Amino acid sequence: MSAASQATAGLTRSNKGLRRWLSARVPMTVSIVITLLVLAPLIWAISTALKSEVEAVAYPPAFWPSQITFENFARVLNGQNFLTELWNSVCYSFGGVFLSILVSAPAAYAAARFDIRGKTALLLLILGSSMIPTVALLVPIFGILEKFGMVNSALAIIVIEAARTAPQNIWFIRSFIEAVPKEIEEAAFIDGATRRQTFFTVVLPLIKPGLAATSILSLITVWNDYLTVAVFAPESSSRTLQVAIVNQVLDSNGISWSYMMAFVLVASAPVVTIFLASQRWFVSGLMAGGVKG
Repeated sequence: MSAASQATAGLTRSNKGLRRWLSARVPMTVSIVITLLVLAPLIWAISTALKSEVEAVAYPPAFWPSQITFENFARVLNGQNFLTELWNSVCYSFGGVFLSILVSAPAAYAAARFDIRGKTALLLLILGSSMIPTVALLVPIFGILEKFGMVNSALAIIVIEAARTAPQNIWFIRSFIEAVPKEIEEAAFIDGATRRQTFFTVVLPLIKPGLAATSILSLITVWNDYLTVAVFAPESSSRTLQVAIVNQVLDSNGISWSYMMAFVLVASAPVVTIFLASQRWFVSGLMAGGVKG
């Protein structure tokens, strides 16, 4: 083999090695960069919450506090209305999600299993209703609540939140039910089970991961809702953590950035904890919804 051939072969091997190295390193590097970009706001919020107010507004800003303080978190947790606001957030969110799933599951089953005339048009109408801006419905809904004396009513907020999330929940749960083979239900019918018994004892247990995923998505939506509570429950005894955060921004005394970041982190902690604890159900539910039976 000539010297030129050896050089060419060596260059080819070198190029192959470089391609293998790049194919292994580039995706990982891109993933790390994207992860850092996504986590950057969260890291900055944590850093700001651990700073004193003077250091939080200092220029040039420091990435990490020179002296870590938990005073802002203590102020949030010891706030006069914090427990009330937390309780309201929990009640509205879990109540709204429970009622939404309670209504959406039977409706989704009917949409998945019954041949109803105009079913496609009805499903599109349900989906389209979720696209109506909440702002467009504030005045008529407020008029209805005021007429029935339900302004500042927890039940009214729960019903409104359930109505907001029900359309998308019907579509999600319908896809999970369609992934269940019909033969399983037919076997239950042969054994003498009624349609209702089949729904509760066969279908619902099989779509538990899907129900969990749908519930988590709805919980995040309701938990982060500000407008509904701010308009329909304006009293301080009825407001949630999200309303309290916005009130902090609108405070005439100015914004305390370190305190507000601590408030945001504390308000986000419950729903983030629930999401992380049920992540296995969430992922398996989303995967199940993408498979047709």
